[in-house]
Amino acid sequence: MTTALDRTRALLNTPPPEPIPGQLDLTRSDMTELDTILTAGLHWLYETEQPNDAWLHRGLLLTAPTANRLYGFIPANDWKRVVVAVDVAKIEWIDNGPNDLKTPANPLGVGELDALAAALRALGFEVTSTWNGHPQTTGSVGLTRTAHPSLLAAVDRYHAGCLVHPKSSVFCDCDAWRDGFNRIVQPELAAATTP
Repeated sequence: MTTALDRTRALLNTPPPEPIPGQLDLTRSDMTELDTILTAGLHWLYETEQPNDAWLHRGLLLTAPTANRLYGFIPANDWKRVVVAVDVAKIEWIDNGPNDLKTPANPLGVGELDALAAALRALGFEVTSTWNGHPQTTGSVGLTRTAHPSLLAAVDRYHAGCLVHPKSSVFCDCDAWRDGFNRIVQPELAAATTP
């Protein structure tokens, strides 16, 4: 435990490296943007009551345009764990020559996923693990606290499929099925969208 605390303190006290264009700059207003996004997303995950006739496929996606990031708030992954994800919103690619392989020119920054995990811990959320991150274009942080019961129920209703057209399951395109997605209560943040 002491080693983890020392590492977190060192991360918070270490000035970030010079950002590569397109990466999150931890010294600019990007951090204010991140604070706003985390506040809205975590409130949505844990405090927002959802209607009992709404369903949710995946989670909430909030954009941080200044930082070129998308933040996902997923109430339950395959292991019933809450996940906060960060993705590069607009990936720029480096051509590696005659083959079809390309490398992202603007991956997540070194230490960016650790900084997100530290920010979540600073807000009082216990982090179970992180995965991906630099040099990838996506990273995830698992949290121990379960999402609001009404949000988890909305995910369960999605998995149950369309009640009007049971044979169509989750692939239904009827008005009743689409309306259930529209009933999810969104956070009070203009950049919010549900994927």
